[in-house]
Amino acid sequence: MLGKIAAQQAEDEARSTLFERRIKELDMRYILYYIVRVRHGVKTESLTNQVYKVLKQQIGSGHFRPGERIYEQVLAQRMRISRTPIREALLKLERDGLVICNSRRSYNVRRLSVADVKEIYQILGILESSVAGLVAGQITPDDVELLRRYNARMEAASNESDLPAFGAWNRKFHDVFLSKFGNRTMCELCDSVRQQLYNFPVSRASLKEWIKKSVREHSEIIRLAETQDGKGLEEYFRHTHWSEERNLEYIEKAYDRDGDAAVPA
Repeated sequence: MLGKIAAQQAEDEARSTLFERRIKELDMRYILYYIVRVRHGVKTESLTNQVYKVLKQQIGSGHFRPGERIYEQVLAQRMRISRTPIREALLKLERDGLVICNSRRSYNVRRLSVADVKEIYQILGILESSVAGLVAGQITPDDVELLRRYNARMEAASNESDLPAFGAWNRKFHDVFLSKFGNRTMCELCDSVRQQLYNFPVSRASLKEWIKKSVREHSEIIRLAETQDGKGLEEYFRHTHWSEERNLEYIEKAYDRDGDAAVPA
């Protein structure tokens, strides 16, 4: 029993040392800049949000690996700030589904596997298809113009294989339909579920091809929206755009089957 405890302690120490090395590689210049500016009374973004954005970017880039432990105390020491904004930032990441809380005042980066991504597609297929079908009659020419504009931005992002930018414009595209539904909880739920696809590291091998396919599908969605074809929109969202079967080839290339090693090439 004592041997197991000692082995566990040694393992935790090794992980903590690895985490400290990773933290030293982080670029904290703009966080420290924020602290200096606040001392001079200049209003800017909250420290919690600054920390949140840094950690989110580091998880998305694969700097913090799936399953890796993140320690509040080590982050606070490295950033030279109190643990409060660290804890608040980690709570936001937990709500985003990016980290999982442990009982030892630490967090682990969530593993997002192929099976998880397939479930995300199933959820969005059910929710967004239903919404699109219901609001089709409310789509205006101005809405159609917005959809075209957002899709053009996504096409530009696809040319650069810029997944975060693509995800941001993709959210605006889908929110055109969700906002018509007038249900804030539905909007937040779909945003939260969809955002997971863009928050985790992926393999770049088939990324450009996949998101270009999405841009082509958005063009068909725009055509259906322009004619206010509710039935057509509902079927296309569910059975094509968010079909896990039609996207399985791309999902398996981009995301790791076990959620362990999907990192940019």
